[in-house]
Amino acid sequence: MMMEERGIAGQVSSAGLCAVDGLPAALFALEVMKEWGVDLSGHRSRQVTLSLIEQADHVVGITSRHVESLLLQFPEQQPRICTFPLPDIPDPYGSSLESYRAIRDLLHEWSRSLVDHLLESVQR
Repeated sequence: MMMEERGIAGQVSSAGLCAVDGLPAALFALEVMKEWGVDLSGHRSRQVTLSLIEQADHVVGITSRHVESLLLQFPEQQPRICTFPLPDIPDPYGSSLESYRAIRDLLHEWSRSLVDHLLESVQR
């Protein structure tokens, strides 16, 4: 939706470095996103794979350590793996409902900043 608002064609997807394929979103994640009218009930986790990276134009880590791990695992994919001057977002898994709300809000602002950075890099 953020991309559409800015006139950017594309699709965003998610995968994790330590994810177990096929798990549903955490209950608190479902709840805090429902507060914003977003239904995550169909979401399922998946592991990052070479195939997923090869299909992507940009691969963005949510923390600097994620980016480092991606570059170590997939060095030949370095041109796709992006580093942006954005703060790391902690994983709220196992924490309180309020923590999930705080991370949701951080991710929202982080995503807006990411779209801004992507637009800037395309315009250069």
